[in-house]
Amino acid sequence: MGWVGLLVALAAGPVRADGQWYAAGLVGSLTEGSWHEALIPRDVQFAGSSLIGAAIGVERPLFNSRLHIGVEAQVVAHAGAQDHFELSVPITLRYTPRRLGPVESLAAGLGLSYATEIPQVEIDRNGASQRLFVHWLAEVEFALPRDHLTTFVRLHHRSDGYGLFEVDAGSTGYVLGLRKRF
Repeated sequence: MGWVGLLVALAAGPVRADGQWYAAGLVGSLTEGSWHEALIPRDVQFAGSSLIGAAIGVERPLFNSRLHIGVEAQVVAHAGAQDHFELSVPITLRYTPRRLGPVESLAAGLGLSYATEIPQVEIDRNGASQRLFVHWLAEVEFALPRDHLTTFVRLHHRSDGYGLFEVDAGSTGYVLGLRKRF
């Protein structure tokens, strides 16, 4: 089917009132370490580079289950140690548990990231980088008192994808976001 076919299939059909489409704003900070080092917050050192961005996405139920598949388009502005824009388009898989306290959903996404400049944080950390890389995200979404409004925390990562791209580099950021479903 390919990427284009998947995007068309996801966007096809009427927009449902139960939150198929969403928009999100996000802010974050890049770390000095790898993604697995970011999982241990007490050991994290920050890279002196922040990000702010927006995303729009669409999700559809997968086989009438608690899983949803979707696509998200992100535009992120970096500031501080690097000053450029990043465009990312991950395909997402979201799980909505029956009851997990304030947790609304758990999600992961995988796609591509394009930076308008070669990211300085990645050069500083790895000696080199490039504009086009793999992008993945891991997210926990939390319910808020207002309908269709949630907040989320996310790892925002771009890298060579374990050798998929020639240059061995990458960066990871902590992100906090606000999402509105419509």
